[in-house]
Amino acid sequence: MKIKKTITQSPLFMLMLLLALVVSSCFPSFNSEDEVMEYLKEKFPNQDIVLSSSRTTKRGWTNDIRIWTFTLSGYPKDTFRVACYISSYPFPMMKTRKGIITDFDKVVTLRCAKEFEQGPLKQLDAATQRIWRPFPVRDFSLGAATLALETMDDIWRAKRLIEAFELYLSKENNLKENQYYLRMYLQGECYKLEYGKRSPGAESDQDEKDDPNETKRPYMRYHYYYYHDKLEELCIDMCNELIKYHQRMADEGNGVNDKTFQLWAENQLRLKAQWQETTNEEERDSLYKRLVIATKSIHYDLIDLGEKPYMLVVCADSAYRETGRGLYFTLPQLRTFCLRSGLKPEGKGDHFKVKGIDGSWYEFSTLFYEEKKDAVGFDEDTFYYLRNGRRINIKNFWAPDECLHESLIQQITGRNIRNMVVHSLKE
Repeated sequence: MKIKKTITQSPLFMLMLLLALVVSSCFPSFNSEDEVMEYLKEKFPNQDIVLSSSRTTKRGWTNDIRIWTFTLSGYPKDTFRVACYISSYPFPMMKTRKGIITDFDKVVTLRCAKEFEQGPLKQLDAATQRIWRPFPVRDFSLGAATLALETMDDIWRAKRLIEAFELYLSKENNLKENQYYLRMYLQGECYKLEYGKRSPGAESDQDEKDDPNETKRPYMRYHYYYYHDKLEELCIDMCNELIKYHQRMADEGNGVNDKTFQLWAENQLRLKAQWQETTNEEERDSLYKRLVIATKSIHYDLIDLGEKPYMLVVCADSAYRETGRGLYFTLPQLRTFCLRSGLKPEGKGDHFKVKGIDGSWYEFSTLFYEEKKDAVGFDEDTFYYLRNGRRINIKNFWAPDECLHESLIQQITGRNIRNMVVHSLKE
């Protein structure tokens, strides 16, 4: 007892107790039930609101929350939750932030989604129904619905699906925008061309696996906010990226084949002609966003190998890398170009050898790439090929994946790539 009395009467203990009282008085407390009701009346005017008398309180290291349920006269099918919370930011346990939230948007959207699945969704074709996915449920909100796409046609099915659901949802008022992911696992060879330090875009996002036993596959994913983005522009961009990806891989997949690529290529030439002819700035801007082969410092050119389909290759003419200018191929593209030029490459697109017109044997591999440690970017990286077994470094390549310059292609095949560029559509 004497020890306890000594501790509680010590100046240090009294100082700590006083400090605790002062600090705790600075922290916010939960909103009262009347304050919560006032918040609901302001958020949902012209509604008869019934707030439950019971409540649930949860406390944690970083968040405290008190939850009530409530109903609205205009939404007889729904029961909502309202919560006042106290949270710590940026330091744990220093709970200095407070607010009030509801799950109104979550509840109404989920109910409408269920109604949509049971009615309007069934009126759509089976291929469109297949890509629908529910919204992930969080505590007081919803995550982005991930639509599962397989082909280029699915991109446009996703557009129709989103528009159909948002039209159905529009009968409800005051809802926040919904979010969607358009995700497509990529088919075909999917060679690893990007190497370690380079991030070449949507086609190489880190894989998310719904099934932990599923084999890793690269995928393309686009994020769409209903009120913030233009859905058609996003779909066009995704189609263009899908085409570019399979051209870089020199393979087929996801509905991209020789026929669909050639149709796309010819449409690009039509758009380019319209873009060059129009003087209306707004129309020019609209066309420019859809163009892959527009005249930019870094763009793509179509080349005619003498028979269809064309091939899409990078054209670099940028002051950013003055030593890396010209037309550039990926390794799989070079292999395909050699085949279509009458040569006989041995191996697959990521490692092959071919006998050139000069009688020399050339060997290429994605393994023939050396990254400079602790370097930023790839300017100091080394890429090489073998000529008759002798290593030859490739200097001034445009990028780690588009690394084979037109001059090397001509050396191997004897064909002048620059003379093969298609500038306009011959109809």
